[in-house]
Order: sequence, then C-alpha cells, then structure tokens
Amino acid sequence: MQVQLCKKSLDRLASGLASVVTTLRDRAHTPVVKDCLNRCQRCDLGDMIAVVDGAPVAAPTLEAFLSELDALAADEA
Repeated sequence: MQVQLCKKSLDRLASGLASVVTTLRDRAHTPVVKDCLNRCQRCDLGDMIAVVDGAPVAAPTLEAFLSELDALAADEA
C-alpha cells in the first residue's frame, strides 16, 4: 500500500523520519513523505497524519498509526 506521510507530523516523532520510513518499508508499504497533506486541523492537534491508498488516516501515536495500517492491510488481503 502507498502511504503518504505528513512531514510536519513526522518531525514531531521522537523516533524520527528515517525510522518510520524503514518501519513502513519493512511492512511492505511504499512510504512517500509530503510537506503537507492539507489535514492541518488534525496535524495541529499533534496527530500522525497520512493518506493510505487514498484514504485519510490520523492517529495520536506512531503505534496507533501502525495498528490502523495493519488493520487496513488485513482488510485489503
């Protein structure tokens, strides 16, 4: 699955951009980092913002985001 990530929301993560991109690639996803995904209200709240195969996704933590991503991948299979 293609995962577009908001750079601003990634910059706030302690693990950092490279770690998230590597984690997504290890899970067989295609990460793409964009400056902005036009979901500013959720981003300003501190959520991790992404668009996964065209569907907007927001989660309060990286772990919650990865869990939601796993659920979407399971639904796709």
